[in-house]
This record gives sequence, C-alpha cells and structure tokens, in this order.
Amino acid sequence: MYHPRPVPDPVIAPSPSPVPPPPPAPPRGFFARLRKQREDARRQAQVGGGRQRGPVGDLFRALGRGLALGLANLVLPRPRAPVPAPATIRRLLVIRVDERVGNQLLTTPLLRALKLGLPRTELHLLAPKQGLLVASPHVDRFHLWQKRDAFRAPLRQLGQLRALRRERFDVVLEAGHWSAWSLTASILARLLGGRRAIVGHDRGEAARFLSHPVPHDPASVAEVPAKLELLAPLGLPARGLELETGLGRDLAAADAALAAAGISGPFALLNPGARLADRRWPAESYAAVARGLSERGLRVLVVWGPGEEGLAAAIVEGSGARLAPPTDLDRLAGLMRRARLVVSNNSGPMHLAVAVGAPTVGVFFRGDSARWGHAIPAFAAAEVRSDAEAPAVLAACDRVLSLDARRG
Repeated sequence: MYHPRPVPDPVIAPSPSPVPPPPPAPPRGFFARLRKQREDARRQAQVGGGRQRGPVGDLFRALGRGLALGLANLVLPRPRAPVPAPATIRRLLVIRVDERVGNQLLTTPLLRALKLGLPRTELHLLAPKQGLLVASPHVDRFHLWQKRDAFRAPLRQLGQLRALRRERFDVVLEAGHWSAWSLTASILARLLGGRRAIVGHDRGEAARFLSHPVPHDPASVAEVPAKLELLAPLGLPARGLELETGLGRDLAAADAALAAAGISGPFALLNPGARLADRRWPAESYAAVARGLSERGLRVLVVWGPGEEGLAAAIVEGSGARLAPPTDLDRLAGLMRRARLVVSNNSGPMHLAVAVGAPTVGVFFRGDSARWGHAIPAFAAAEVRSDAEAPAVLAACDRVLSLDARRG
C-alpha cells in the first residue's frame, strides 16, 4: 500500500487581488435564457468555443432525470449507516465523475486531506480518464469510470460495478460540486456504498442517496474550501488549499517545444482558450496583454487546444508573440512549470497552472472569480467587464510578478 510522506501544511495567504464585484445574477425564465443563449452565440462567433445547453435541452434532461430518480426511489432505500471511527476505515472510495480536467484538479486538496488524515486507509478514486491524468500522489487505486459504457458496453459496466461492490468500502464519498446535483454520481455512491456510510453535499435530491448529507456553508464561496467541507463527518482537518498534480514533471517535451517556438529566457504563457465561449476573451484583448508583457521584458508564448489555433494565431499576429506547437496535457503542464507567468481564462489550464505552482493570473469574464479563483499568494484574479480591459489584467500580472520576485 502506498503511504505518502507527510508534508507541512502550506502557508495560505489572502489573494493580493482586489475584492471582485459581485457576479451577475443568472438569467431567470425561459425568454431570459433565450436572450442569454443569443448572447453566447454572438460571443461564440467572435472567439469560438462551445455553448451551454439551451432551455429545450434542459427540459429533456430534466424529464430523463425525473424518470431515473423515480426508479431509484423505488428500489434504493435511504442509507442510514454511521461513519466508522477513522482508525477502523480500511477502504474509502471517492467518486468524481466529471470529465473536466479542472474539476479533477479541484478535488486534489480533498484527496490529500483524506490520505494524510487516514494514512492506513486504502484510498480509491472512481473517475474518468482525466482523474488518472491528473495523477494525484495520494490515490492508492484508480478505477476508470466511462459513463458512455452504460450504452456502449452495459455488461462490462455491470461487471465493474459488481467488482467495486465486492471491495466493501467502509466509506463512500461523493465529491461532486456543492452547487450541482449529479444523479449519476448519487446513484453510483448509493450502489457502491451499500449499507455503509455515504457522504456528500446536501443539494438537490442528493440527500436521498446519502447517509451523511453535508450542508454547504454559504460563507464558503470558493470551490476548494467548499469541497473540504466533506471532511467534517470524518472528523479530519484540511491540509491546505493548493492543487497538485504529477503532470509535467519530465520537462524534456516542454523544452523541445520551447526550442521549436524560439523561446529562451524568461517567458509568459498565455492560454486564450476555454471550453465555453462566454469564458473566452477576444484575441485583440489578449494581444494587448501580450504587448504589455513584452514591454516588461518577457517573451510571450501562446498555447492552444483543439479548434483554438486560429484564436492563438490572431493573438500572435497582433502582438509579436510566439505560437506554441501542439501540446498534450503533460507537455502543457511542463511549459507552465518553466513559465515565469501564466495568464489564462477561467478554464482547466488555469487550474493546471496553479497545480504545477506557476505564478498565475486568471481572467474572469463572468464575475465568478470568488468561486473559481485561488486564495494562494501565487494567484491573482482579473475581472474583466469588457473587451478593453487589458490594463486590469496587466495590473494583476504586476502583482503576481512582484510577489514572485520578492520570494525569489
């Protein structure tokens, strides 16, 4: 069994960023959502990226969830088992079925606290391949979850569930977002937990599947501290807010990419992409940031993902920055480890930069930095309300760079 060496708790300091304005209220009502969808389509045409599900898609999704929930209520009684004493917990399963790399990274402080608090417990993680890629050093056994197998390979998935039930986990912890209920994760937790303790946040219909629903503290806005609320039923302390990953430790591929791009010396890495269009900032805005960073003596490297090369090329053309060659997640993490500064939209790569310890500025276009930002010294949030706010982003860069220089 793997037992990580205890590490000292990191020093947590308030973010040097100014307090951001409150986020805009979400649209309410069918027609308000339609207007929001049209605005998203306009921004998608400008900067690319995907869109959120529309109101019609939400309706069909709600109908399907309602049917599945009704069936679950008929066949799965509510669990009521107590949480065992920490010293008696032999196996603990964490369920995180979200396929986004950023959300897997945001779970790593919870995994660290569990393993360091229960060093003799075998810690299991059930997650998609992104959870394996993140490579938390605190997970003893990883179980690959592929939601689509329910339709593509139902017998294989049924066999996997039976094998997991035979593990007889003493505690199952459903680690989805505190704000959004996942029917898939809830049913998995109930099936794999059996008559034992099942812990998760109390939201939506989740309490129906949990023996220990954990209420969310409204004062805990940020995502990582909210996730650590799940430690309470186990009586365990948090072990810091830092994200962590094993990605990018072999720097050979990153160094080759830097050589191919003609980058030597201190450089800043810009990540202008994001999965959703309303989390992207236009190319001309990032080009202005790139020019400002060049004036501060940094070379600038622009990275891109699938479908984002045009956006990255436009930034390069408007700023004189360098275009990175294609990268996978591990090479991207290596480039971030080498970078003097990372500037990124609110996306998985932003959380990856934080996880590898790079000084990071997050660009937030939706007023949600309080939730998705990081309260660590090497991170600053830049809230932008329009396309012409490069000075605000550069000011955040100056704060992070000056702090890093003092620490160096």
